[in-house]
Amino acid sequence: MLGLKFRRQHALHGFIVDFYCLSERLVVELEGDVHDASDQQDYDAARAAFLEATGYRVIRVRNCDVTRGHLEELLQETLGGPPFVPPLPKGEGVRG
Repeated sequence: MLGLKFRRQHALHGFIVDFYCLSERLVVELEGDVHDASDQQDYDAARAAFLEATGYRVIRVRNCDVTRGHLEELLQETLGGPPFVPPLPKGEGVRG
């Protein structure tokens, strides 16, 4: 997505995160109804705070809000700056 590579179900500091982008030190967590329980919310907040304290950016997205457009918008907001333009595949484009 947006030229970024993500790893699924990646281990970070003893936690398994849903998606991880190594180049941006970015974690994307998808949340379903199980995350509505107060004890789960406390755990999720503590886990996110720990990951952020160790230099990762954490984005939390409700399952019902997962669309390509919404995820791209969140990534652009989180990473800042103009929209990311992925490089052309090898062998394509104009060389000058």
